[in-house]
Amino acid sequence: MFLVVSKWFVTITWLLSLFVAAACGESGSAANENVTEKKKRAVNVVARVVEPREFTNYLRLVGEVKPARLVVVSIQASGLVESIEVDKGQVVTKGEVLASLEDGLLKASVDEAEAALNSSRLALRNHKRLYDQNALAESVYFDTKYRHEMNQARFEQAAAYLSKTVIRAPISGVVESRNLEVGELANPGKELVKLVDIDRIKIVAGVPERHLNHVEKGTEAILTFPVYPKIREKEIITYIGTTLDPDSRTVPIEFILNNPNHRLKPEMAVTIRVVKEHIIQAIVIPQDAVIDTDQGRTVFVADNDIARSVSIKLGSISGDQVVVSEGLMAGDLLIVVGHRNLVDGESIQVKNDRM
Repeated sequence: MFLVVSKWFVTITWLLSLFVAAACGESGSAANENVTEKKKRAVNVVARVVEPREFTNYLRLVGEVKPARLVVVSIQASGLVESIEVDKGQVVTKGEVLASLEDGLLKASVDEAEAALNSSRLALRNHKRLYDQNALAESVYFDTKYRHEMNQARFEQAAAYLSKTVIRAPISGVVESRNLEVGELANPGKELVKLVDIDRIKIVAGVPERHLNHVEKGTEAILTFPVYPKIREKEIITYIGTTLDPDSRTVPIEFILNNPNHRLKPEMAVTIRVVKEHIIQAIVIPQDAVIDTDQGRTVFVADNDIARSVSIKLGSISGDQVVVSEGLMAGDLLIVVGHRNLVDGESIQVKNDRM
């Protein structure tokens, strides 16, 4: 009897063990399936840790290169062009002869004026001696004196006009253009050559009215040249205009640069950057991470495996980066990819925590 009861007890215990094991197996499988399902429903996102960094906001302007000096040399006397001593592209120095006109008639006029001057000088000397001896009427003496002064002026005028038949360079520079040829008749005002001095150059640009509070004479700027990417100059504003252009609503500014090798050419484009704002430690995020809503601007941050919507206030913008003045803190995990269709409290899976 005892043996029979023992056998039945062992059998029942074995059956109960099988039942419990099966039940546990089904429960574990269900739990695993729930975890897997939850992972399937989680949205894949990319996030980065928010870290304070230096931020500089620039006022960007487009300017152009101009020669420091540009002089149009014109003819000041009448006559045929006898010689031209320079050509386009030639470097000349101040005082160098550029061209000359035929001067035969003008020399004759100078000789005539000089003869009249010498004659009146002799007459004045004789009349002065007689006047001092009270042997000549005062009116006669002064009439002779005035005639001599007139002859002196006529001679000086003729000599000055003759000197204008030789045209000299008023500045050192490069001959940019030439507009007369030997044998042409030249009249006063006719352009002979155009000289440009590019040993020094000007950078000119216009500052929009709304940004005038960021510039003044002496303000430093960074100049770059698209044609020469390696050239980067730090210069100060040497001139700022006093009036606003009524059409463009800009005020002109200028920079002066040395250009000894003439590498920078007039009319080249220049990119100008003036510092508007500089923050040593700023919370800066990509503009694309910001979402505009009816309630304001928001971003999403990762809170473990949950997306949290955070209201923020923005500050300065530079390129595709923007300063966050309120709402984010250092160490927050900002969602930067996959955030557009998120809902506050939605499950997420951070695939890549990139800096």
